Amino acid sequence: MDYFKTVPNFNKALKNTNRIYSLLKKLHFEGTSFPGKLLRQNYKGFLKDAQDYAISDRFAITGTNGKTTTAGILAQILKEAEHSVIHNELGANMPNGIATAVALGLYKVLKDNPVQRVDNYVIECDEAYLASLFNEMKFDYLLVTNLFRDQLDRYGELDITKKKIQKGIELNEDITLILNADDPTLADIDHKLADGRHRKKIYYGIESITFAGYDKTSKSPSETIYCSKCTLPLQYKKRFYSQLGKWYCACGNKRPEPDIKADVKVFPDHFFLHITYKEKPYTFKVNLTGLYNAYNALGAISCALINGVERRFIDKALENYKPAFGRNETVFLRGKPATVYLIKNPVGASEVLRGLKNLENTSILISINDNYADGRDVSWLWDSDFESLKDFKGNFFLTGSRADDMALRLKYAGCDTGSVLIDSNIKRSLEDAVEKLQFNEKLVILTTYTSLLKMTKLFRGMKK
Repeated sequence: MDYFKTVPNFNKALKNTNRIYSLLKKLHFEGTSFPGKLLRQNYKGFLKDAQDYAISDRFAITGTNGKTTTAGILAQILKEAEHSVIHNELGANMPNGIATAVALGLYKVLKDNPVQRVDNYVIECDEAYLASLFNEMKFDYLLVTNLFRDQLDRYGELDITKKKIQKGIELNEDITLILNADDPTLADIDHKLADGRHRKKIYYGIESITFAGYDKTSKSPSETIYCSKCTLPLQYKKRFYSQLGKWYCACGNKRPEPDIKADVKVFPDHFFLHITYKEKPYTFKVNLTGLYNAYNALGAISCALINGVERRFIDKALENYKPAFGRNETVFLRGKPATVYLIKNPVGASEVLRGLKNLENTSILISINDNYADGRDVSWLWDSDFESLKDFKGNFFLTGSRADDMALRLKYAGCDTGSVLIDSNIKRSLEDAVEKLQFNEKLVILTTYTSLLKMTKLFRGMKK
């Protein structure tokens, strides 16, 4: 398609991208990446030119788990503080999807005032594509949430993922790193860079956790993490889940002292963060579930505090924040409640399952695909804590291209196989699950990425 070869200037490029996106939406396509692909093919310097339209800080957020929620909360905070923000809120986090989001966001800003600017960019980026993004755009801050084993056929082991992020950091010598102190894989992420320079680092971390009516024991698989200085296995004073916690080594290497510290109290449907920053205390209530979301919220709030955002704006944002699709999002399908969780690796899945233990008046639909964006290798299902569902009394609806694999996994987890209904057709299975819900019963949906995209389209017709 040669559509963009006639684009004479930046504003025309934005207008054409908006037209293509609008056309795709009318044809019932998501259109999150294709318009950006065309734009980048025919306007080689688009993202480089676009970066100059932000007059204040540009935030990039990457990591294995939690980047969508972290970016979403941060964008909400900045908006409540009356900043104009461009954010890839639809979750397309590779360069083409980022280009689409930036073009659409700038189009809305510039269509009536071509000299207008925005305050902030908040861009979530797939860790494997960070160097590609940073080769085109410069950022003031990079927040890295964590590094877990994820889609080994795409990313490889943790060291490979870490090197991909480091390549991005190398391209931005002035960037400030905001890092999860509790993840030992991040402590030396700016070591051994090509330019030999260390970046400014700001750490956030959790000091203590109290559980109230929530499963205290994490079954997340724990990596054996070796000390980056002496290569001995690391030890822990407190281990919160997977490799996250207060880690140390006999050689003296240890968890960095966090600049932003939090004590967390976790309830089944919310949590409190008691934060200390520059010796000043803050308490925030967050209406999300799970310890993993406490880390996500803490990362976003850390960015806000570092940049002087007032507490009242943070409070308002946490009250108004709505989860991104598939991230603890509740939808009503034919008037019946369904809560959707994206699962894609052992740690993330196990932490979600931890919060679902002892469910009542619930059916569970699990949709597992093995397309490229999901990861072809589904062996992660066997490292995920599906044993936590062995006493579950409701129905299981299993769908997606690997529904049979999921059925086998539940069998070995000790679940009641008599309550398992298998149908690889996602539409049929979803409709069946909703149809069979009894009065006052709810549906929990656990899904991989590409089946979530399909379900999102199905939801539109079922919300009527």
